Amino acid sequence: MKTLLTILLIIFLNSILFAQTNQQSSSKPTEKELSVEQRQIVNLPLAKRKFRPKLSLQRALKLAENYIAKEKIDISSFYLHQAKYIMYGSKENQQPSWFFWWINEDGALGNYVEIVVSIETGSVGRLPSM
Repeated sequence: MKTLLTILLIIFLNSILFAQTNQQSSSKPTEKELSVEQRQIVNLPLAKRKFRPKLSLQRALKLAENYIAKEKIDISSFYLHQAKYIMYGSKENQQPSWFFWWINEDGALGNYVEIVVSIETGSVGRLPSM
């Protein structure tokens, strides 16, 4: 009985240990092997960015913080919620700017501070809140 169990165990372990998967040797999959999503990702055009802002985001944030200190705006209970690149101004006179949005911790509507820093001139201004 022991020998029969031993033989079955050896056969079972051999089939597990020596099992092999079919793997192709080529590292690049062919077009047929790619899924639809993978083909869409491969076919995406690469963004060619030659634009570098004159004023970095970090420098603009420092300018906005200096403006807040100079204007004595109390943002002690606020946190920076958003910072992004925008085109600010009227349709005829838009200029690239950094937009910073501080929100109060209490979450009350209209209780926020919005600061816009011009990338071209470095001028800083506050947008009126409610």
